[in-house]
Amino acid sequence: MNSADLVWEHYDRYKEPMITNRFFKHTDVVNLIQKHTTSKLLIADQIGQSLKGRSINHLKLGTGKTKILLWSQMHGDESTATMALFDLLNFLAADDKHNDLRKLILGNLELNIVPMLNPDGAQQWKRRNDLEIDVNRDARYLVTPEGQALMDLAKELKPEIGFNLHDQSTLYAAGPTSNTATLSFLAPAYDYPKSMNEVRKRATQLILMMNTALQTKVPGKVAKYDDAFDPRCFGDTFQGMGISTILIESGGYYADPEKQYIRKLNFYALLNAFESIAKKTYANRNLEDYQTIPENSRSLYDVLIRNVSIKKEGITFRTNLGIVRSQIKGPDLASMAYNGRIEELGDVERTYGYDEIEASRLTFTPGNVKQMSKRDWEALSPQQELDLIKLGYLFVKWTDAASPAGPLPSRLLNLTNKETNTIQSASIGQQAQFLLSRDGKPVFALLNGYVLDLSKEVIPVPNVFGY
Repeated sequence: MNSADLVWEHYDRYKEPMITNRFFKHTDVVNLIQKHTTSKLLIADQIGQSLKGRSINHLKLGTGKTKILLWSQMHGDESTATMALFDLLNFLAADDKHNDLRKLILGNLELNIVPMLNPDGAQQWKRRNDLEIDVNRDARYLVTPEGQALMDLAKELKPEIGFNLHDQSTLYAAGPTSNTATLSFLAPAYDYPKSMNEVRKRATQLILMMNTALQTKVPGKVAKYDDAFDPRCFGDTFQGMGISTILIESGGYYADPEKQYIRKLNFYALLNAFESIAKKTYANRNLEDYQTIPENSRSLYDVLIRNVSIKKEGITFRTNLGIVRSQIKGPDLASMAYNGRIEELGDVERTYGYDEIEASRLTFTPGNVKQMSKRDWEALSPQQELDLIKLGYLFVKWTDAASPAGPLPSRLLNLTNKETNTIQSASIGQQAQFLLSRDGKPVFALLNGYVLDLSKEVIPVPNVFGY
């Protein structure tokens, strides 16, 4: 077991307790920076300011000769790696049996970290900055203060290695398989012919080292991006400036909507990278092995229902339904609701689902509307809601009040102000609120795109809807 694997076993000791989900804000980051400057782990300075006046912070620690630059959240709603960076700072600040690894890292490397490059985007939980410009497509024009700050820092530091830390859609797979692309890598090209010089070679070898380590934790769930050159992007630009740059994208993992396990994988991958850079063991990697890492493939659905019987336009036929759950920002910009809709109806060759149902003996069945008073609805227990679903109901209409519209947390039954269900068959773009029945008896319920197996105990879903 290598040093990073030993740390993996004790990860919970270092996981930053102040960050419990993806939606932390600039003030949280500032407070955590203050914690580590007070403890003398690092030196912090402000390298820029967002359009809304939020500081863009640079953290420096370690006394080694090899300079590394890591930046996260240049897209404001991509925060998984930011969480991992603060976990790593906690690890490097600790004093325990892993001190030899800490000494190796901090004695050989100078770590330069920009933990939240786009604080305005993070505040609003959106990709772009306050000018509505994608910061990662601003490497040439440098219109954004965030892009300017990162470029100025890179030119000042002249780091040997850079880590460009992002999130990607959870619907990417590692090749045309059912394996999620939980982490994806890229050693960006620095020219259109996609040449390979020593700078890009080093980035590629580091990816190979991290991939080997990650295969022990998420076998088959590591992918790589297409390496077409894009001069607008910072990774491509930095590679051309002589900075060996590695893109890391955090994708999806089953039952990990807040990406807490993927956070741990980022921690592990970067710790392996730091150790390898300090020891220069990455230099032994064979570049040809990079071709064995499968490419990202947009071939996943949240739910895939295969061979279900559907009646539509007077025709009964068997087909497949691909369902995707889009995200809806909460009014507090610190929570998320979901909207499950049918994205595909038809042949789904070489596509897969996080959840799959073989429905060759099942029929698409619209849910019924149950009428009851608001008070009786409020009094329903989860088990009582499940019992109504087993009877074929998916909606409740209040008899004495109008129901609200929008996401509805902590319930199983949807609300409606109509006496009959308007969802009578499967259609592209339609919300995934229906039953799968056998011989007229519901077997599964699709509640806002979440699967409820009616033969099992109640399982809560994040939200249903009021219509």
